Amino acid sequence: MNTNLHNPWEIQHVAAGECIFREGETGDRAYLIESGSVEISAKQHGAAQILSVLGEGDVFGEMTLIDGHPRSATARALDDCTLLPITRAQIETKLGNADPLTRLLLKLILSRFRGTHGEREPAPFKHTRTLQQVAAELNIATDLRQALEGDALEVHYQPIVRLTDQTIAGFEALARWNRGAEGYVPPPKFIAVAEDTGLILPLGRWVLNQACRALQRLQAQYCAADEALFMSVNVAAGQLHHHGEAQMLLDTITAAGAAPARIKLEITETALLDDPQAAARAMQAFCGQGIRLAIDDFGTGYSGLNYLHRFPLHTLKIDRSFVSQIPQDAACLRLVRAILGLCREMNLVAIAEGVELPEQAAALHALGCEFAQGYLFARPLPESDTLQWMEQRATGDDKQSVNF
Repeated sequence: MNTNLHNPWEIQHVAAGECIFREGETGDRAYLIESGSVEISAKQHGAAQILSVLGEGDVFGEMTLIDGHPRSATARALDDCTLLPITRAQIETKLGNADPLTRLLLKLILSRFRGTHGEREPAPFKHTRTLQQVAAELNIATDLRQALEGDALEVHYQPIVRLTDQTIAGFEALARWNRGAEGYVPPPKFIAVAEDTGLILPLGRWVLNQACRALQRLQAQYCAADEALFMSVNVAAGQLHHHGEAQMLLDTITAAGAAPARIKLEITETALLDDPQAAARAMQAFCGQGIRLAIDDFGTGYSGLNYLHRFPLHTLKIDRSFVSQIPQDAACLRLVRAILGLCREMNLVAIAEGVELPEQAAALHALGCEFAQGYLFARPLPESDTLQWMEQRATGDDKQSVNF
């Protein structure tokens, strides 16, 4: 057997004639065939019987990941094969996100299939999506895990400024991934893969750790002691809802030596309302340690606002889709004004996202918005470039100063 088969995340190259797994073994992964063909066989009446021959685009070995039973057949490469692994963690994450009835029915179907068909492997499953799409997602998951384990990811920092005088109030930490020849992967693309595979948990802790440590360096080098910066870090639904993850994040902040009161965790409306009970438990744990909580992309999620008094919130971030339309769009201007009024009534801090033009900053300032971030002030930058940008501002050499 190819020794690479022992690594559940690497693409597997299997030579013709090699056994991929044997009947009766326990299994921790299934496979999608990117190239080559695989023979599936099982013992019947004391002799091996070929059940099927699978080719490009077929998936095999998935049953044991779902019901935990030993392998019901043997898989052997007929040709030199390239296989994309599908790990147990990926399957469990998908099933965990399904409703309980769906999970029960799936396991019941497999149980009945095994009983009816003498423990045979089911007929090959064909994806409705193209092989290229599935292979690309699995490759991203494999590379992302390796990048995370190899410390090959980056965190960039975008300043959040006070509109009254453009002084720096804090930063938002944003994960970035340079995938070599491909360049930087769009964050929504790899964050979605991380959420689907469960990698969002270690990724989230890593970003939080990096951001907490960077905050201390940013504060120490260029800011007076009485001008305490804060650091905003995004928290995904999977982190918020996973049992015990809130404590893991609190432990990460403590280990990094950051003051909890200077950490702000950003959560989307959808993440709050997908599982309100789990969200409430996590948020109470955060607030109990002095961490502040923000609603990210406010106005783009659920229309109900009752969660504003149900959860211990500190900040609303006005989504860029509204900010980009002001001041020329009267309806958006009224909406932003209403959001700011709501913040004042509920004693919440408002931060406008995606500010790119001086007239947008001027309109927000006139409406009473205290904080903003966007390309008008600075793009997200690596820590070294952020330190340089802060130094230029401190010495008056900043060529990007804004007048509005």
